[in-house]
Amino acid sequence: MPVVYFKRDKMQINLEQADLGIELTQSEIQYLPWSEKTVGSHSLATWESFRFEMDATVFPCLGDRDGCKQLMRDLMQRSNFVPEATWLALSVASGVPYSPVGTIQGLQIDSQLGAIQNIGVVPAFRGNGIGKRLLVLALKGFRDIGCKRVNLEVTSHNLGAIRLYESIGFRTVETVFKVGNVPVST
Repeated sequence: MPVVYFKRDKMQINLEQADLGIELTQSEIQYLPWSEKTVGSHSLATWESFRFEMDATVFPCLGDRDGCKQLMRDLMQRSNFVPEATWLALSVASGVPYSPVGTIQGLQIDSQLGAIQNIGVVPAFRGNGIGKRLLVLALKGFRDIGCKRVNLEVTSHNLGAIRLYESIGFRTVETVFKVGNVPVST
């Protein structure tokens, strides 16, 4: 397989200057704080969010259901895992069983720096404010544990996600390139 480089933006927000008073209410979406009981729902939301996206090429585990399960298990066992910045969004529409539609996970890099590991919203639920609400909840969790800044990375072509992050106060601080293997069809 040929090697391809994917351009990614490293973005950062200063929590001391961020307005996290954004209140978004959605009667058909429930937001659950981290619990080990929700590992399966987090992994399903991650897989459903990324399996057809370019990020699954850059990070192959995101395109594989079992890979997402392993990713969640690995994250929760890390010493720098931040439960306060890890949230799950569930659809609770009447007549529909509770189903995971969004997830965000956080890590602490040092005493003042947090990092969003993944944020994903299932395609059918995008554009409804779920990602924004997950971000705000995670950022409040990072602030509660003493972080002053939070980083995330986003594939540069993902303009919708970049606009969302900028609307909350994230700014691009660096451009990085990730190696990905792209299958060639013959």
